[in-house]
Amino acid sequence: MKKRLEKGTYGYMDRLKMWEWKKSALMLAIPVLVFLIGWAVMKTRLQVVTVIAVVGCLPGCNEVVHAIMASRYHSMDKKLYEEVEAARGDRMALYENVFTTYDKNYVVDCIIISGREVLGYSSEEKTDAKAAETHLTTILKQNSYKQNVKIMKNREAYLTRVKELASGEPEEVPFREDERCPGMTRDEVISFILQSISL
Repeated sequence: MKKRLEKGTYGYMDRLKMWEWKKSALMLAIPVLVFLIGWAVMKTRLQVVTVIAVVGCLPGCNEVVHAIMASRYHSMDKKLYEEVEAARGDRMALYENVFTTYDKNYVVDCIIISGREVLGYSSEEKTDAKAAETHLTTILKQNSYKQNVKIMKNREAYLTRVKELASGEPEEVPFREDERCPGMTRDEVISFILQSISL
């Protein structure tokens, strides 16, 4: 069975890469086909169909940029995914996050959301944990959610903290339904905001 392309799930980045490249190929194939048919029928390239085909390549070229961007990243380690799944209990988890900013991108393998806690782990050496924390805290604060964001680089310490969160009761945080996300719990809204700023 084919898995849906859904942000925050295990295997998302690998599926995203394939999807973006397929879309790029299709979007570039159509204007090329239009050009070739126009050339075969009119026996010349100097025609309005050529202009249409060239302009028609622009969306495909934009899609190639998305595919190249997605190709820079890969899905997380399966063993880590299994360890987090076993440790998290019923806490909400987001996997394979690439948070984009104007200056840098932050790769965070997994995030656990529980009450005011947003606990992430990054195996990517280039990811600056403190800068990622600041970025996510700022984005959540701009959306009126004050969270304790912590991005960890030590895998064992992260798994230990996840188990601690799963074994305790989540902090009760006053919450009024967000009109942007009707019917969602507070943790689901936090998840929605984080997914919206992720690749």
